[in-house]
Amino acid sequence: MDIETTNQLVEATRLLLEDESAEWESVEALWRPYVDQGDVDAKFHLADFYLDYGFDEGPQKDRGMRELLLDAADQGHPDAIYRLCNQYSEGPERDEQLLKAGKLGSLEAQRDLGALFASGDWTGPRDSVLATEWYRRAAVRGHADAQYNLGFMYFLGEGVQSDPQEGLRWLLLSAGQRNEHSFRLLADLYRNGYYGVPVDAVEAERWDEEYRKTNSRRLK
Repeated sequence: MDIETTNQLVEATRLLLEDESAEWESVEALWRPYVDQGDVDAKFHLADFYLDYGFDEGPQKDRGMRELLLDAADQGHPDAIYRLCNQYSEGPERDEQLLKAGKLGSLEAQRDLGALFASGDWTGPRDSVLATEWYRRAAVRGHADAQYNLGFMYFLGEGVQSDPQEGLRWLLLSAGQRNEHSFRLLADLYRNGYYGVPVDAVEAERWDEEYRKTNSRRLK
């Protein structure tokens, strides 16, 4: 299945699932023809939607969806491998699979590897250079949290030479995707002039307001 078809099916599924009364059969009907052709993307997405949205179609269907996920992972699907990582306890096996998923191109795995290399909170090393590298892999592909973290690394000068302008660039890209952490950090930077960012009360208030909007929507 080409990427355009995959994206169209993902969007169609999400629109369908906006209706809380949507039946699983309607979702499966979108993907099943491609699954039956052996398409690995279809196997992953069908299983992923089933598990993500908490469908309960009985033990046989549950088992079938988990087998599809395992099959996709066995065929090297990076996001299937990443999803299965979350079923492992913390330890060498999980970390090995997470690295595999990241190297194969899982966006979420790449972001997580950035965080783990930054913190050292895993069986691998703490390495700010590798943390920045993994954050960058995810950031250039549009991952908002990775963009935020990469921007922060530039401000701190961890893993890269300190560069506030480059840090701002990544924070603004992240904020453009409504990342609330970026809203807060931008407001603090402009309010207090941290890391050489010029004090700008108007910009500080702008990002404070964006953060307040985010909290307001969450509380509704």
